[in-house]
Amino acid sequence: MLIVAAAFQDAFAQLGLDTPALVRAHFLPGPIPAKTTVIVKPATLVQPDGSSMEVFYKQYEYAPPTWRFLGRPSKARCEYDNYGVFMRLELPCAHRMAWGEERDGWGRLRRAFILTQAIPDAVSLKEFFQAPAGLTSSLRRSLRRTLRNQLADMTRRIHAADFYHHDLVWRNLLVTWRAPAAPQLWWIDCPRGGFVRWSPGRERRRIKDLASLDKVASQVCTRTERAAFIRAYLGRPSLDVEARKLIRAVLAYRRKRWPKDWHETRPATPPTAGHS
Repeated sequence: MLIVAAAFQDAFAQLGLDTPALVRAHFLPGPIPAKTTVIVKPATLVQPDGSSMEVFYKQYEYAPPTWRFLGRPSKARCEYDNYGVFMRLELPCAHRMAWGEERDGWGRLRRAFILTQAIPDAVSLKEFFQAPAGLTSSLRRSLRRTLRNQLADMTRRIHAADFYHHDLVWRNLLVTWRAPAAPQLWWIDCPRGGFVRWSPGRERRRIKDLASLDKVASQVCTRTERAAFIRAYLGRPSLDVEARKLIRAVLAYRRKRWPKDWHETRPATPPTAGHS
């Protein structure tokens, strides 16, 4: 099965890419890996007008074919659908272009791919927060505050829609910035996310998303910045009872789920209030 977004159907037709196998051969020529793996490759797509577009091709390869996705969509299809969710929620994200699956006669998944448009001049959120010297302290604080508030607002929006990411980590968040404009946060890579509206585990899923973000934040942000993120996520002007309760829940989840990555010296104490 092959699905191509309407905006790119002409380009695919011009190149004769009308099956998953032809798409795979175009973007990943050569022998197919003889092992289960995920391949991510930057590439170009020639447009009908002759211009080239930078893209990312991601392929999930299963050797031997897997029963895990029998009767279920592949990760590639889920990621393609989730980009659609982000677009409906008005979250800046990579533009989805196409997805495809190849299955054997038993319906077992052999391989699946997703193609997305590259985000020019983007760096990961962690790289941006660890930017080299050259910026004034006030500008650096302003940039970090802007991105923190963007992330809090976007995370609040998906949770308000009963959508949970399940892999909301800093490597899946990109930043573009060209002074004097404000920086922009972009979401990428969400093959495991989905809507959960009635499960009693919804709160735990919310805490997991927040704890996944805090895992890296604990390394590159101050405690005041992390507290400000929770305030912004909840829409609170200060660290009230609900905010402190949420902070404790996030820290408790992190300590239990990722004990080797624990970076708190006083894990039982919430960060102090701050208004940076």
